[in-house]
Amino acid sequence: MTNPTKLLIIDDDAHLRESLAEVLELDGFECHQAGAAKEGISAAQKIEPEVVIMDIQLPDSSGFQICQELRKRSKTMILIMMTGRFLSSEEKKQGFELGADEYITKPFDLAELSARIKQLLSRNASRG
Repeated sequence: MTNPTKLLIIDDDAHLRESLAEVLELDGFECHQAGAAKEGISAAQKIEPEVVIMDIQLPDSSGFQICQELRKRSKTMILIMMTGRFLSSEEKKQGFELGADEYITKPFDLAELSARIKQLLSRNASRG
């Protein structure tokens, strides 16, 4: 049996984090959580997740900074930015330039998120 895909959720909304983790674990992911940017970056260093889902607006930093930091450490880690507001094309462009793989806008469909994660993982696997 293969090991489950490690996933890290970085969001200051504990309820959202726990709901996401609960649903994604049912889908076979091994979920870890962090409530702030600093905690998220150190968790990512420890657990080396294949996927990181991060909120763009965090109390101690921005998802853009986390994205940039994590992308420096790993070229293969899948970085998904979450936002609760409309992003301008400039902001999206900035995120993609910093290494984001995908954007999702809250509220989002959890089944769709899971499908997107699996699609990104299979694309990464085929690049080998």
